[in-house]
Amino acid sequence: MPPRPLPSPAARRLWTLQTFVLLLILWVALDGFATVGVGLLFAALGALLGGWLVPGEPYPWRPLRLAGFALYFLRTSFRGGLDVGWRALHPRLPIDPGMLDYQCGLPPGLPRTAFIAICNLQPGTLCVDMDDDGHMRIHALNRAGACADLVELESRLQVLFSLDRAAAAHRA
Repeated sequence: MPPRPLPSPAARRLWTLQTFVLLLILWVALDGFATVGVGLLFAALGALLGGWLVPGEPYPWRPLRLAGFALYFLRTSFRGGLDVGWRALHPRLPIDPGMLDYQCGLPPGLPRTAFIAICNLQPGTLCVDMDDDGHMRIHALNRAGACADLVELESRLQVLFSLDRAAAAHRA
């Protein structure tokens, strides 16, 4: 497999700036403005260290798209939690657990890592294995609904990172 090209300095700077802003917003949201000076320092250190260490293309994201993705994530997490709770408490226990094969069409790096992390955070799904080509083994509590959810998650991440949807080859 040929090595990935190094990102342009402008792309790395944009990603670092976006990361700084996001970390600072998280700091203020969790701790308020009382210690915003400390938050500025740690957000800057985190963003600079991340910008220096991020391998390959950093894939800058769009702030408004991030807000839309956050709403999608909260909605699906809540809906998934209700679904898992309902299935666990139902007298007939209507679950269909098992392993799924999924081909992730997202590029390596941040988009694919985000896909795996968010898949693992969603109720009822867990990525247990993935190879370098994006082939994933996913354990699902309800196999019938998991495939559609994975395709939707991949599509949302393509929008967030402004990736070409036609190039993504996802097969469940």
